[in-house]
Amino acid sequence: MLSGQITNTNFEALMLKIMSIWRFISPYKASLVAIIGLIILLAYYHHSGIGISPDSVQYLSTARNLLETGRFDNFHHQPLIDFPIGYPLALAEWEKLGLWLHLNRLSLHAELQMTALLNLILFAWLMVVADVLLRKFRMHPIELRLGLLTIWATSPCLLEIYSYAWSETLFLPLMLSMMVYLLRYLDNGSMIDFFIAALLAACAWVTRYAGVALVGLSGIYILFTPTKQRYSWVRRGLHGWIWGIIGLSLVGVNLYRNHITGGFVTGMREKSLSSFVENLRQAGEVLAGWWPVFTSGIGLPLVLSTLLVSLLLGIAYMRKKNLAELVMLSFGVGYLLFMVIIASITRFQTLDSRLLSPAYIPLMAGLAGSYERVYAFMKKISLRLPIRRVVSTIFILIWIAFQVNNGIMNAENYDGIKDAGIPGYTEDGWTQSPTMLYLCKHLARCVQITPWYSDADDAIYWFTRKQAVLLPHRENPCERQQFQDAPQAIIFWFNDAADDDLISQRQIEQLPDVHIWKRFDDGIIYLKGNIHIDSVSNHTF
Repeated sequence: MLSGQITNTNFEALMLKIMSIWRFISPYKASLVAIIGLIILLAYYHHSGIGISPDSVQYLSTARNLLETGRFDNFHHQPLIDFPIGYPLALAEWEKLGLWLHLNRLSLHAELQMTALLNLILFAWLMVVADVLLRKFRMHPIELRLGLLTIWATSPCLLEIYSYAWSETLFLPLMLSMMVYLLRYLDNGSMIDFFIAALLAACAWVTRYAGVALVGLSGIYILFTPTKQRYSWVRRGLHGWIWGIIGLSLVGVNLYRNHITGGFVTGMREKSLSSFVENLRQAGEVLAGWWPVFTSGIGLPLVLSTLLVSLLLGIAYMRKKNLAELVMLSFGVGYLLFMVIIASITRFQTLDSRLLSPAYIPLMAGLAGSYERVYAFMKKISLRLPIRRVVSTIFILIWIAFQVNNGIMNAENYDGIKDAGIPGYTEDGWTQSPTMLYLCKHLARCVQITPWYSDADDAIYWFTRKQAVLLPHRENPCERQQFQDAPQAIIFWFNDAADDDLISQRQIEQLPDVHIWKRFDDGIIYLKGNIHIDSVSNHTF
């Protein structure tokens, strides 16, 4: 008996100790969870650094030109129009900080290291602000919030974003931070929170053009979601008008500058080739990749089911005034539908995880917010079962499924990354490209012949800091005629960069004044015109 009392006393003391430790680390758990993702990212960066895609070259070259010339020009020395200026501006300010601290001299290696460090900071910011949003939910179990954070910290969707120099790395934390202050405003009517949220929305919009969905949906919340101050319709309308003005301010200047300097507001946009239903199916396939209980091939039924469930949950949230859950869920669904509609109007790449990533956390959080609704429903239909334990078990099984799926996908990704690097221009396939290595070695000879044409003009700039012209598009007769009329040129063809929108290798070789100069395993260098580069003097560096 005494032994049993001692055992119980020890057990209670142990539990009290565990609870005290839990209370101590509770404010820091988002940071601790973020460390998991940071470790994975560092493992990805280990082989060759951060991933660099063609879009990354646009961003980084614009940031470099901004520091050197004060102009938002890309590596073609043309105004950056296809992308907004927010992310290159942030990169430039970050590199300026490195210069001020004497950590960065604008070398390629230092540039990669600074960008990778920035990504780690932004990822940690994303996890912390996601935790702040979850605290506003009416989900009682702390473990449920921690479960969501661990899913996001190991999510292949988010880890892919933060493996590259992409504008989404900045857009996502800006978006969630804006939601935090917007919810504070809707909760207490504070105008300070209102203006902070509006400025964050403006920064998000000038970081990605798709931020228009963020500003628009938030304006709807301001107009139709009553605050505790119970503002009149006139005052809500005034707040909505101010919100729109502030939200549009930065991107408005950006768009005006685009029109003045480049003649286009957001660049040349071609008509979409895919229907609304097809884009909806593509969005469903992305969802199937995010959620482990589904497989590919069911994109359309999955996305329609998600929309239906979200609608029902949204109605329940409105009735119970679960404001945080409603805002998160409606933004996730709204952004998803916005991208599907836009992709049906103007030509996009196939809707993928990167393009839809801003919907990832809000949509999942909004659906997970149904925990209390599921618990209440099951309590009504059964009085004998330990309902809370049953519901918790269901969510634990779902969490395990997500983590298993995340672990499998991350292991597969790392298996390729550890040997060759992150896919892109820092991958071994490019850094060890025989065609590119030959160009870099004989750069002094090649620069004596202009212009340069290539199907990977951004890659040539990245490795040589020299400018090449993109090969003409198939459907652009002016570009094709200008290319054919060029009296001389060097054409660098890279097999890995082949693009169906550009003229093909066969079309290049059919031109009468084009002949092969050097052939490599991964590409070909052509000479156009009556010139033989071997006769050009071979200057050395």
